[in-house]
Amino acid sequence: MSQRQLRVAELVQREVSMTLRRNWSAESALITITQATVSPDLRQLRVGYAVSGGPVEKKAARALLKRVRLELKSTVGKILQMKNTPDLIFAEDDVTGGVARVQSLLDELSRKDGTKKDTSAD
Repeated sequence: MSQRQLRVAELVQREVSMTLRRNWSAESALITITQATVSPDLRQLRVGYAVSGGPVEKKAARALLKRVRLELKSTVGKILQMKNTPDLIFAEDDVTGGVARVQSLLDELSRKDGTKKDTSAD
């Protein structure tokens, strides 16, 4: 990824997060903007987000982001001052799935090492 893509992605991530908090603080309280990635031609921005909560909260977050997408795009366009404002594509990041996978791997390693740790604990 080029330096320009990285700068644009960081700026978009920060701006989308701040705009959500500023304009829709109650509705976006459980949403965390986790990342932003830019296509090589700078025409599309994939914004990753995570939602704290269950299926109801995730559905509400998807609806909010879908509803305010054009307003966020306009805000981002003003900040970026680029010839073409990139399209925002929101994608939910399954952070909890990744955490669960890492935890299961650590548990498995702990079980394999468990006999060694128990005998050397004294």
